[in-house]
Amino acid sequence: MLVDIKELRERNEPLFIETDFGDQELKLRSHIMALQRPVRSELRVSLSGGQVLVVGEVQADLQVVCCRCLKPFPHRIRKGFEVEYWPDPALEAEGEEFGLTYTDLVIGFYRKDRLDVSAVISEQIVLEMPMKPVCQEACKGLCDQCGADLNEGNCNCQRRSVDPRLAVLLDVKKRLSKEK
Repeated sequence: MLVDIKELRERNEPLFIETDFGDQELKLRSHIMALQRPVRSELRVSLSGGQVLVVGEVQADLQVVCCRCLKPFPHRIRKGFEVEYWPDPALEAEGEEFGLTYTDLVIGFYRKDRLDVSAVISEQIVLEMPMKPVCQEACKGLCDQCGADLNEGNCNCQRRSVDPRLAVLLDVKKRLSKEK
């Protein structure tokens, strides 16, 4: 969904958008994440000079794959956000570099007087996803030898001995667990 900045400038008042976004608009489907239902969003898009301020809330119900046991589980996102977009700086030649300061890293850019609101929503969902999604904190994961789900019971694999180069770390782990 594109917002025309020229029309926003002519309106001279904020644009309120309340809509649902599906898989087609957001392009979030991957091997670790899929939408369970359309993403609900409420946005206020306003203009201040050349900058566009997007203030909103996003609500998403996702199906996420656990990084330990590889089973899908539901993950809910409810997030308020505020993002500022500036006109994309014009570069004379392809490959020309453009310098950014540290404070510029929280700013997005739009091109040709258009802002893709669905991209804003996708970005907020991706930013809110955990790096290593886990179905439950106590998830035991899969056996590293046979692939059995250790949440369903132990497997009959013979445990390998520890690599002698890592034995020192095993001692540290044992000492830390005794201290707790």
